[in-house]
Amino acid sequence: MTESFNDKLERVVRARGSHLCVGIDPDRQCSEPMMDAACRIIIAACGEYAAAFKPNAAFFESAGCGGGGAYRVPSIIGEHPSGTPPPLTIFDGKRGDIGNSSACYARGIFDAAGFDATTVNPLMGYDAVAPFLRDPSRGVFLLCLTSNPGAEDFLLKSELYLRIAEKAVEWNRQGNVGLVVGATQATYAAAVRRIAPDLSLLIPGIGAQGGLLGEILEAIDARSNPRFLINASRSIMQDNHGQSRTSTDKHESAARAARELRGEINDILRQ
Repeated sequence: MTESFNDKLERVVRARGSHLCVGIDPDRQCSEPMMDAACRIIIAACGEYAAAFKPNAAFFESAGCGGGGAYRVPSIIGEHPSGTPPPLTIFDGKRGDIGNSSACYARGIFDAAGFDATTVNPLMGYDAVAPFLRDPSRGVFLLCLTSNPGAEDFLLKSELYLRIAEKAVEWNRQGNVGLVVGATQATYAAAVRRIAPDLSLLIPGIGAQGGLLGEILEAIDARSNPRFLINASRSIMQDNHGQSRTSTDKHESAARAARELRGEINDILRQ
């Protein structure tokens, strides 16, 4: 029997002793070879401490690499073994289109590149999401309660985020639907967790975006429900002044940042 993605995520975070998802957003790099080098440095540095890696397609596309640059991340992780089971891979492209377009996106992300999961915009409805859901071992994180201020415009208005959470539960027939819930929205995150206790949560917004780790972990009942990942990108890839770290110190400083954040998450869970 095929293991569902949500079961797999729970198994991976328990086995690796980590809920940390390292976002790969190399926005200061300017060429494809430099992008590839940045990925390799971050993966090698953080592999010991991460439960997942999440390349953001936008930063690769802005450098002229297209989605293909981000698509190499699963194979790079395979070149840098960091324990068993290996960390999960999440393609952050926020795709979502009419059915045949979504089917092409899904084939590229899952079949061609080999990602374990992807982020998807659900606002076009089930037929736009369904192509991503066909394989129960592949996860689909629906945008539900994002960390940006613009969440007030639609997601929070008339409690649309709760309707998305309800639909996500309905669509979770094969155990492979998750939700993106921003750490800056801890006030509302508890309601999402009550509606969708069996779904995995991908939580951006800690650190540079202002989300407080203790607040969001309390809101999602993290001590009793391990199905979540805390994403950190800029706080690991950049220094305290917002500058990308040089190649000589990037490995050491990224490893330290990942180790410290994993430890902070685990310390809170033990309280």
